[in-house]
Amino acid sequence: MYALFILMVVLSIELIGQETEVIKKTKVYLTPKANKDNIIGEISPGNSVTKLKKDKSGEFVKATIEFYIPIEALREGRVSHPVGTTQVADNAKYKLMEVNQIGTQIALKLLVTNISHTKGLDFSAMVLLKAIGKGNNKGELNPFQGKHQDLAIIAPQEHVMAELFYDFKSKPKNVELICTGKMGGDRIYYTLGF
Repeated sequence: MYALFILMVVLSIELIGQETEVIKKTKVYLTPKANKDNIIGEISPGNSVTKLKKDKSGEFVKATIEFYIPIEALREGRVSHPVGTTQVADNAKYKLMEVNQIGTQIALKLLVTNISHTKGLDFSAMVLLKAIGKGNNKGELNPFQGKHQDLAIIAPQEHVMAELFYDFKSKPKNVELICTGKMGGDRIYYTLGF
């Protein structure tokens, strides 16, 4: 039991890390070797880093930093969130509760809440949701399985738990669920974990 406790403490330190402040301007390296081919940038005093672990030599600390980068500098600027994250698109609040893959089919449970105080939300999974895997392997919503796969009018401040099944031509990989709150509206993304 004591060994399990020690293991949990070590893992939590490894996964969570410790935050500290940089006290002098320094180069930042891709690997624990201080040479010019390995430099990826600099960090200035006053910035915070999260220490994860020391390298074998004891001369470097593996660390992470939080930073912002312009979207136009990225090949793909969207951010896909994991299962369990709540996101909002227009008047629809989504929370992906559960996802399962069975061969070439994906089953999911999606909590959909109308956050409007006055207007109903016309929720149609066929219109507002898309599931796409790597290589443009698109999931087709199965109209014969699930709940709320067709039209559901969600009253203001009310919700439904949609149970949806998507069929793919081949076993899907790197699947994203794309949700909108209305036709042509805001988009939010979920990464499904496979």
